Amino acid sequence: MLVRARSKGWRVVVFNSRGCGNSPVTTPQFYSSSFLGDMREVVEHVATRFPKANLYAVGWSLGANILVQYLGQESHTCRLSGAVSLCNPFNGLLTDQNLRKGFNIVYDKALARARREIFKKHALLFEDMGGEYNIPLAANAKTLREFDEGLTRVSFGFKSVDDYYYNSSSSDSIEHVRIPLLCIQAANDPICPSVGIPREEIKENPNCLLIITPKGGHLGWVAGVEALRGAPWTDPVVMDYLEHLERGASKGLASCSNSVCEQQYAEPEGLLSLEVL
Repeated sequence: MLVRARSKGWRVVVFNSRGCGNSPVTTPQFYSSSFLGDMREVVEHVATRFPKANLYAVGWSLGANILVQYLGQESHTCRLSGAVSLCNPFNGLLTDQNLRKGFNIVYDKALARARREIFKKHALLFEDMGGEYNIPLAANAKTLREFDEGLTRVSFGFKSVDDYYYNSSSSDSIEHVRIPLLCIQAANDPICPSVGIPREEIKENPNCLLIITPKGGHLGWVAGVEALRGAPWTDPVVMDYLEHLERGASKGLASCSNSVCEQQYAEPEGLLSLEVL
């Protein structure tokens, strides 16, 4: 996605959550689907550095959940001019339940393993943590839920894991989004269940557009002429959408077929310069 955007003349900023992408962690707190402080910091920094540029954001998976929550919280004061959410686990409780079913357990174990690896690199930061922290549980977590119980939900002040998942769901943020937002989901996503997609909320918000493909898994949309080189079908779609916004097109978009459904959305006017976040 970055290469495609750069080839079209866009300036690109990549925001890796704490501990991801080999980024250093200097305090005893990782990222979570509820914490928006880092997202807000990045947007403010880029907006200050490029004050005349329009900013656009694209979020994948948990990053999409964080992004949509940010859009909802910022609402009318949001400094972004448009955004795209891909494979968003809109409903934390349903996502947790889905991960513990059938073959999906494989994905759950993989996600837990990734969290453990991040934790091990920074274990010294958590040596003297008391209170409700359960460091051994997090360090040896076999599931994402165990890791969140031992560390994440305590770090961010939640009473329980379910409380954390419930209050970290971006589905409740859709109604407050006031900039153009494209949401792309796959009906067979093993991590983000289709039943959790806030279809009615998106339909009721004129700023939002929803595409649901019958297949694609979790960020696995391998299709199109560039599929053999690893470029997913969504990359050109996302770029077309952002360029459409940047051109300031006033024409809406609405169509529906068996494979793709799109909801009418409102376009902003006067988008002049560019910056991709």
